[in-house]
Amino acid sequence: MATSSAPPASARLRAALALQQVWAGRSLDDALQLQGLSARDQRQAQWLAYNATRWAQRLEALLDLLLDKPLKARDQDLKALLLVALYELQASRAPAPASVNEAVALAAQLDKDWARGLVNAVLRRYLRERAALDARLDGMGPAVASSHPQWLVEALQTAYPEDWPAVLAANNAHPPLVLRVNRRRLAREAYLAHLAAAGFAAQGQARTAAGVVLDAPVAVESLPGWREGWVSVQDGAAQLAAPLVNPQPGERVLDACAAPGGKTAHLLELADLDLWAVDISARRLGQIRENLQRLGLPAARLIAADAAQPDAWWDGVPFDRILLDAPCSATGVIRRHPDIKLLRRAGDIPALAARQRALLAALWPLLRPGGRFVYATCSVLPTENAEQIAAFCASHADARCLALPGTGQVLPGADGMDGFFYAVLEKEAA
Repeated sequence: MATSSAPPASARLRAALALQQVWAGRSLDDALQLQGLSARDQRQAQWLAYNATRWAQRLEALLDLLLDKPLKARDQDLKALLLVALYELQASRAPAPASVNEAVALAAQLDKDWARGLVNAVLRRYLRERAALDARLDGMGPAVASSHPQWLVEALQTAYPEDWPAVLAANNAHPPLVLRVNRRRLAREAYLAHLAAAGFAAQGQARTAAGVVLDAPVAVESLPGWREGWVSVQDGAAQLAAPLVNPQPGERVLDACAAPGGKTAHLLELADLDLWAVDISARRLGQIRENLQRLGLPAARLIAADAAQPDAWWDGVPFDRILLDAPCSATGVIRRHPDIKLLRRAGDIPALAARQRALLAALWPLLRPGGRFVYATCSVLPTENAEQIAAFCASHADARCLALPGTGQVLPGADGMDGFFYAVLEKEAA
């Protein structure tokens, strides 16, 4: 790379460098730098980065077919540029020669003039042999065909022998923009009317009381009442959490692992509460504070601490209700965060499950007898979900699992929602 401190101006190159950083372990949201780009180029950079990441495994297999020999380890930036260019050729309406020429020129910006001929040859060969190459990729098995890591495909096949193809397809779908209407401000039907009057097509989310799904994504600042706190962005599956907690006015409620705070706000939209929001990140708690202020909601007690170490932050008074939105593999929200396919490893799951067990064990004693405990993850892996709760209940005689609407596993794509798991536990009265 050139040594200039300014980020490259090309949307295509920004997307490629973001993908390269994801391979190095950085989240795509953090890696994608959009400053200095026009609004049009920002949209193109996001489109290319997210889709090249979404289809990275398949694109890598395609590149292997197109190269006579693999690229060297030091050429990860060139590899990322080629994947972005291949995706653009597959999906863009832009003239193919222009896209090829741009990719060739960008090789020079990577200080790799030697690669200009290689980039040109690879991309033009794909254009000539596209149908045959795509057919070969489709025949390489579901991991390559659907661009998922092999370990995750196998885990889904084991857990969902009938539904795993639909889960893979849902993970690759572009997610809708879903809003939660702030019931303290107005009813969902009233907000739908505001949207229609402003020219936004939308409908109510089927399984939620406050969810609204827009037909097309838009900048949230352009939505009616955004600055006034009428709505928040939150997927329908995440909107199931607060009603399952079912907080009653005046109750003492704990929202553990609260950031980014969508569920915190939803709880306060349902009732006036003594709400404790605990998260290990002080920075992200600041974001919760700002969101609560925008929504015009009562303040919560925001506590920067490890929820699994209550001796450091709890005052000894039991909670009426606890929501544990546990750290997890995030395998249920891949459609919104395609970098999970590249960042998550099979070896991560045991450590995550251990963290979940520690949180459950630490927080259960904080619940009063007769109180309600809601366990939530955005995972589709039974190790983190049903098996985790079954083991917890087997070792806690005072825990009773309630059968309520919305509990259990929600698979990605079901009713247009993300993948989530919910268990509702009640502590037996003394």
